Amino acid sequence: MSLWSPARPGGLVRYLPQFLKVFYRLMKDARVSWMAKLVPFLGLALMFTPPALELDVVPFIGELDWLLAIYLSLRLFLWLCPADVVREHVAQVGRGA
Repeated sequence: MSLWSPARPGGLVRYLPQFLKVFYRLMKDARVSWMAKLVPFLGLALMFTPPALELDVVPFIGELDWLLAIYLSLRLFLWLCPADVVREHVAQVGRGA
């Protein structure tokens, strides 16, 4: 997954529309378990807990915890999805389907 490499920060921004399409397709796919589909929502809910809200007043750290929670929850979501299903949707989006 070179898209998530810290050495290539522009890779995520450049491929963000395609990633969102893959993410949407995986969320709609019945072959992905409901537990995997729950992970991104739990990551978002984590941002509204009191410790996370307290960190929002700290200038740089407040934004960093949001980015880290989103990054980790999406990585965990992709890890929990079946690899063949992920490859299938990536190939479809890559072909423009």
